[in-house]
Amino acid sequence: MGYQYVKFLNETGARDFMSVGGKAANLGDMLKAELPVPGGFVVLTEAYKAFIEENHLEEKIQTILRAVKGTEIEQLEEAAAEIKKLIEQGSLPEKVSQEIRTAYSLSGAEEVAVRSSATAEDLPGTSFAGQYDTFLNVKGEEELLRNILTCWSSLWNSRAISYRLEQRIENTDLAHGVVVQHMVNADKSGILFTANPVNGRRDQILINSSWGLGEAIVGGEVTPDQWVVDKHTGKIVEEKVAQKLLMTIKKDKGIDTVNIPAEKQKEATLTYPEVDELLKLSVKAENYFGSPQDLEWAFLDGEFYLVQSRPITSLYPLPEEQPGKGGLRIYLNINNYSQAMKEPFTPMGEDIIRAMIVDTARVFGRKKDQKADLWWYQSVGGRIFADITDFLRKEKSWDKFKKNDTADKDPMTTKALLQLMERNREELINPKEAVNLLRFLNPSLVSYLTGAALKYSVGIFSPETARNKAIHIAKRTVKEFREETDELKTPEEICSYIRQNSHKLIKNCGNLLFYVAVSSTYIDKVKKILENRLDNPEDLYEAEKSVPYSVTTQMGMEILKLAKLYDQKGVQPDPGDTEIDAFLEKYGHRSSVELDVGVPAWKEEPEYVIDLINSYIDNDNYQASIDKFYQGEKEAEAAIERIRENLKAKGYKKEAKKAEKLLKDFREMFGIRELSKFVITEVFSYYRDKLIEAGGRLQEEGRLSDKLDIFYVTLDDILSGQDLDHIAAQNKEKYHRYLKLNAPRLMTSKGESIYSAVLESGGNSLAGVAVSPGIYEGKVKILKTPEEGRRLEKGDILVTAGTNPSWTPLFLNIGALIMETGGPISHGSVVAREYGVPAVAGVAQASTELKDGQTVKVNGETGIVEVINE
Repeated sequence: MGYQYVKFLNETGARDFMSVGGKAANLGDMLKAELPVPGGFVVLTEAYKAFIEENHLEEKIQTILRAVKGTEIEQLEEAAAEIKKLIEQGSLPEKVSQEIRTAYSLSGAEEVAVRSSATAEDLPGTSFAGQYDTFLNVKGEEELLRNILTCWSSLWNSRAISYRLEQRIENTDLAHGVVVQHMVNADKSGILFTANPVNGRRDQILINSSWGLGEAIVGGEVTPDQWVVDKHTGKIVEEKVAQKLLMTIKKDKGIDTVNIPAEKQKEATLTYPEVDELLKLSVKAENYFGSPQDLEWAFLDGEFYLVQSRPITSLYPLPEEQPGKGGLRIYLNINNYSQAMKEPFTPMGEDIIRAMIVDTARVFGRKKDQKADLWWYQSVGGRIFADITDFLRKEKSWDKFKKNDTADKDPMTTKALLQLMERNREELINPKEAVNLLRFLNPSLVSYLTGAALKYSVGIFSPETARNKAIHIAKRTVKEFREETDELKTPEEICSYIRQNSHKLIKNCGNLLFYVAVSSTYIDKVKKILENRLDNPEDLYEAEKSVPYSVTTQMGMEILKLAKLYDQKGVQPDPGDTEIDAFLEKYGHRSSVELDVGVPAWKEEPEYVIDLINSYIDNDNYQASIDKFYQGEKEAEAAIERIRENLKAKGYKKEAKKAEKLLKDFREMFGIRELSKFVITEVFSYYRDKLIEAGGRLQEEGRLSDKLDIFYVTLDDILSGQDLDHIAAQNKEKYHRYLKLNAPRLMTSKGESIYSAVLESGGNSLAGVAVSPGIYEGKVKILKTPEEGRRLEKGDILVTAGTNPSWTPLFLNIGALIMETGGPISHGSVVAREYGVPAVAGVAQASTELKDGQTVKVNGETGIVEVINE
């Protein structure tokens, strides 16, 4: 007979996604691939729609959801409870009920597992792990029908609603399939990642295993055994046999969590041949789906079964392999290393950075008429990475990092890079493949570098002249770009100008920095003098206080003075005020992500400035901050004088004179270093203004629906003449997905994602398993149940024994997560990675060792929780 509302799993596949849902589609494909999947059937999404229609629930559900504002936990829970009641009290259409009964009978299984299969789950960008309800060991037709209704209602539980809001998935036009699968009463079970989700390596698999059914692992109630296996050689890279206290077992009806017998708690749940069998299944599944998979498995009577497969959604994208650049490659996150920028670039923002590099290489490269070879440049996950492998081929090049000559860069990246290089020394060292910098020399570059040396010398002999010349370059550059961009009219003119003139911005800002660059060496020079001649060099740090001529410091002081002005007037600042206008005229080109033209500037969204002024007024700390700066100037002058006098008193008159000059020259020039970025951001604001104008023109032409969507396309897209709405929509979705990704400091061509250096844990540290990368410092909040979630404040570090799906709404507000139990694929770990929340699991006694209000630092890459203060 033909079925309208059910379909057997062996008849389903990706083509049926909209009618069977993600889980059932994947299971059907797995059966086609001859993977060991228990049989069963799926209740189609058409059955859910028929149920909703017969019970007139769609409008009622949407009315309830419209009353929810944002992601307030209480409102979400109340709405979810109302919808759940509506669904579970509804009546199944007779034809739907009859087809389910027939399929259940034909399946030949008395005991079944009932799982969700929604059309908004198990997608490449979202996993929905644990968001919907699962029911194991369901027996009999009536119990099956009842559980299907409950499974449908879980489409609207608070954790699923909040997850969809977080993932920017609409709560309309949703449908829910339900998988009814033969129950495997497993002796042991677990999760299998076909790529390592903790470090990102695609050449490793990660296995978690424990006794009994899989619910204890997925729910984070047990710390499972863990194996990391090399995918290509089968070698076990890491093996951890945990003490497993609890397991889930089948009862007469349903399931229960019980204690594991003492003699089995520390026993390995898998033999080495079984690990090897899971490796083979992982490779087969990944090859079939064409991407890394998150598989749930069960083991019964000597046989493995795969009960679920979904894409791994938390892996950071891989860099593209370049021709002739095989083997191990190391990629450095430029966003993080040099700009401390955690956000991804918008498509237009990244394209303009690329255009600047190409244009600069065109002018200073050996062949001006050819496009620069950017083999080293990679845009990955919206961040710019540089392939630095060939710059590390000679061990001598490592000295720059060992001596910390990159002190102005991210120090954790430097430390992590040194550790990575040491681990891969044999593969890296190869002088024949090293980059020969001399081959980049050409007349244009030699001329520029010669000029740079002359400018550098000006800073040595006349710091005030150097400072003034740098300021002059800044003013001239801003004036030239403002006047030239004012003349641009069409989108084509704007694109052409950016591509052909951006080298001037790099060149001029480089010249600006060359004038004052020598100042960055002066503190170290004085430090060496003091270390050699004096016992106490502490005055040196005083000499660095309140450095003048810094445009960033000047901006901060102006905000403080505005706070003082408004407080004295007794009025609230308003964007339309003359004083605010004057501030934005000077600093309004700045934004939260300053090197991305796609991000609105303060002049467009002045709320940040207004809020900052108000916060200073509310906290009554503006005068103290103003006084602190001026006091710092006095303390710096006094410190320089003390250093001079202390050296003279010990008979080192020559060194005294030299140290005084170096420190005064340092203060004369060092603040100017901020000016180059200030100039770049101001010029970028002109680019942004002109691109918005171009967006308006494209909107009039019908190529864009919204002029601001121009920042979700590229210069090539604009010049192509094609409709841009589809491109912008795709890029916007990708950009928002990238926003949720925590970008690593370093990557390798194997997919290894390195978020931190490996640090030694000390007496003030707790150690666990790294499950979600990132580093976060904040205050501890210990919760026993999710109902205590009202105690959480934004940014708190949640500490708990373990989490299950009911905790999901709380993840919207936390800064990091510490769990006593669980592994990389327990619920809390999966959701933490999805939300970009650093997390550590398996931290024994965390909820008793730590205290509410303590400040701790969570390192989700090393598994270390450092107690900062009591």
